[in-house]
Amino acid sequence: KNRIATDIPNDRATGLGRRIHDLIVGLGGRKIEESAASYWDETDSHVQQHGLPKTSAQYEVSVDLLPALYRELLNW
Repeated sequence: KNRIATDIPNDRATGLGRRIHDLIVGLGGRKIEESAASYWDETDSHVQQHGLPKTSAQYEVSVDLLPALYRELLNW
């Protein structure tokens, strides 16, 4: 979260994951995988400290949409 959106929970119906999904799909992207394996550097202290997920959704987004996607995320 990089100290942004820290007041938004990670899961549940109002969580960050759902909001990111809605944003990506709303911009024309699409989910291509529900639960793909996530690979983290297990020696990284952030991985251990925050218990990062073992799986995550994967999306396909046109590169032209990336500026709008990042602009929106920065305003959360």
